[in-house]
Amino acid sequence: MHNDDRLLGVLQPSQNSPAKSQKYWLNDGTLIVQVDENAYKVHGGLLDRLSPRFSALSRTHKNNHETPYVVIPNDVGVTGNDFEALLEHLYHDIPLASDPSFTRVASVLRASSELDFSSISALARRKLLDIFPKRLEDLVQYPDAPDDALSLAVQYDVFPIQKALYYRVATHLHLDDDDPDSNQTATSANDASTVSTTPPSDTIARLSPELIRKSKNLLDDLLAHFTPVLFTVATAHHMACTDVFAETWMPLVIQPALENNGLCKPIETLQTIIDLDWKAHGLCEDCVRDKREEWRGEQEDIWKKMNTWLGLQNEAE
Repeated sequence: MHNDDRLLGVLQPSQNSPAKSQKYWLNDGTLIVQVDENAYKVHGGLLDRLSPRFSALSRTHKNNHETPYVVIPNDVGVTGNDFEALLEHLYHDIPLASDPSFTRVASVLRASSELDFSSISALARRKLLDIFPKRLEDLVQYPDAPDDALSLAVQYDVFPIQKALYYRVATHLHLDDDDPDSNQTATSANDASTVSTTPPSDTIARLSPELIRKSKNLLDDLLAHFTPVLFTVATAHHMACTDVFAETWMPLVIQPALENNGLCKPIETLQTIIDLDWKAHGLCEDCVRDKREEWRGEQEDIWKKMNTWLGLQNEAE
């Protein structure tokens, strides 16, 4: 996150002439801020009041301008787009309340965290928590870019959504083959299925090696746990219902799971099993109820075990 040493003592104007912001070059602005190759003339008092760190930045002058001038170094991790999103919130042009999209929330979170606008950073964190799932029952709610969201959540310690994001990245983005042999296929424990594992290169580029490693390890743990669950034919309290499982488990459960990469998505696969119309296939009502409760329990067991697998056992579930 933010580091004072990256901000203080290195704020000298760039030798290149930055482009004036079309939106935030204010006639009555009292401070010029350069981020990337963009310059913003804004009200320094507003920024100083909201960020003690920003107010501590040394001001200089450039090209004989009377307006003080600061440069945000590139290694701070704030882009021009990030800073402009922060200004759009500060000036109430596009507040987070009116556009809580992930792209905007991410930009505001980065800029406000690195530049120490603490109240805005707290708001952006809350908005990020609203976008992504935190509980097992919310896993169906997945906006785009879970890899970007995971990187952001880990970087800024947004813990409640990390487990669901790790699960999504591990089970849906195929990170298990980011090496030259990635075109090879991986077979299941029973050699009954091939799993395509060609990752999108931009996903690999967006995730740190540590996040890739943890996501791979999580997928390994999920596979080790769920493979025997999937390939073990279910049984019931009644012999007749057990016979139904013996006849239907392969065509209704195993084969569809293998065809849809369900072995790598245990929670979704279990939900598919739960949603099957087992009564129509011959199970009695009592066994349908009992087995659905058992499969929901298996989902909860996986969700809880992920705390240990990810080293999140001290975090709230």
